[in-house]
Amino acid sequence: MFAFRGDTVLDPFMGSGTTSLAAKNLERNSVGYEINPEFIEIAKQKLNTKQPDFMGTEYEFLHDAVKGDIVAAIKQLPYQFKDPHKLDKKTDPRKLTFGSRIEKENEAEREEFFTVKEILSPEKVRLSSGLTVKLIGIKSEPFTHDKAVGYLTEKIKGKRIFLKYDALRFYSNFEVVCHV
Repeated sequence: MFAFRGDTVLDPFMGSGTTSLAAKNLERNSVGYEINPEFIEIAKQKLNTKQPDFMGTEYEFLHDAVKGDIVAAIKQLPYQFKDPHKLDKKTDPRKLTFGSRIEKENEAEREEFFTVKEILSPEKVRLSSGLTVKLIGIKSEPFTHDKAVGYLTEKIKGKRIFLKYDALRFYSNFEVVCHV
């Protein structure tokens, strides 16, 4: 799907507002709906709603209040779904996170962050834990070695990173092979 400048993009599952941010950056209008009120503050922060921009972007966050008895209203609907199968449900979907970063009751396992202690080469870095990591997709060229080390030093040395692994996790001599 695509939209032209000035078009309106509809995001029925707004979440943290990434689609609205992309629409704003590409000079499109956007309308987003989100039923989880915890995402609203995250979307406001991502869209930087407190600071006016030169384009005069306007933001409006509405909250629909539920009126009346929901259970009674559902019982009056002509298209109520009745599941004829009585399944032995072994998994409670309410306990699954499905990638949501906002989880108050069940704290989902987060990525473990590491700090880059030393840049050994354009292909290898040492973490504060003492672990040496071989970077996937990096091929060292002798004539750009110093420039590549300088770039990595500027971008990641002393910064917190998390590791993403491919199928092959260990290379040799206890070096971990991963994406940073």
